[in-house]
Amino acid sequence: MNKKVPKTAASLFTIRQREGETLRDYIHRFVDAVHEVLHVNHELLASIIQQNLLPGRFKESIAGKPPSTMEDLLVRSLKYIRIEESNTLDPSFSGKRKGREEEKEPKKKEERKHVPPAGFAHYTPLNAPRREILIVAEQQELISQWPTKMKDNPKRVNSDKYCHFHQERGHTTEECHHLKNEIEKLIQRGHLKEYVNHYLQGRQFDRGPNVPTPHDDNYPTAGVIP
Repeated sequence: MNKKVPKTAASLFTIRQREGETLRDYIHRFVDAVHEVLHVNHELLASIIQQNLLPGRFKESIAGKPPSTMEDLLVRSLKYIRIEESNTLDPSFSGKRKGREEEKEPKKKEERKHVPPAGFAHYTPLNAPRREILIVAEQQELISQWPTKMKDNPKRVNSDKYCHFHQERGHTTEECHHLKNEIEKLIQRGHLKEYVNHYLQGRQFDRGPNVPTPHDDNYPTAGVIP
């Protein structure tokens, strides 16, 4: 009587996007539900999510070209998540992050002045915007420490530029030195390989200061971010 009965693909039809629910939150909820189903036909999966989505550009994209695999669905959803969050500066995106920061850091921690960090001698060429790579890194929980709040500055507060890594105004996500270094560290540790330009794969890039090499005693094992 206590045996858990596996869910069927039919149960996925009940996982509908709610009014006001962000695309990011819905995709997370839908993927979790898919993982509870033993076998899902990809054609049926495309039909289900098309029916469950609220009207919008992503739903139109799915209708025009149904995803062939679950991975294809996730990759394509990132584009529309990025557009949605860029247009609305989605508060849930920053709210979740602030919650994690408060758990890890004292509430009264002194704010530090924003100073561009020391960089690398060379950076791995990327095949996608850093904003998109940031979304993937967050979903995969690759970033262990988010940047601290920058010191208040009237010019920065009134700026039209916005950084999704700092969740503050003053510079764009693409201009962010901290994010640029964080992505480079992740790539050098074997993550985010799908965002490296293939034609330059195999090229050796110089490491920046304070970044351990495979010959150092404190070099982390695969999948561990210091």
